[in-house]
Amino acid sequence: MKKTKHKPHIDKDFVSENAKQIDKDDLNKIHRKRKRLQKILNLKVFAQHRQKFKLLIEILQQYKKGTYKKIPWRSVASITFTLLYVINPFDIVPDVLPVIGFVDDISVFMALMRLIDEDINDFESWKST
Repeated sequence: MKKTKHKPHIDKDFVSENAKQIDKDDLNKIHRKRKRLQKILNLKVFAQHRQKFKLLIEILQQYKKGTYKKIPWRSVASITFTLLYVINPFDIVPDVLPVIGFVDDISVFMALMRLIDEDINDFESWKST
């Protein structure tokens, strides 16, 4: 993933624009960094959204395995960007700042959820069949 483009606020466009830089190597990074990602997601600040984050990881895993292909690449790239953003400790608000350092991470996550809501619903329907 290339350097994140900074905007004055985090929204769906922020996620969409940065997702355009994502490639298959970035998707593989999520798999390689899954222990770090899991450690971060276990932090109390992520408790409210932990299940949705796990669902995003599952979507990427099923996509990578080839068992779920109904999701468009732009959504896969947006999920990948978001998870890599969460892993990156030196994003817009550095994660070394207690609690406040994760505010931007949650904002990116919330923007992603608005951006790909329909794709998430499709995956949940597919999963339940």
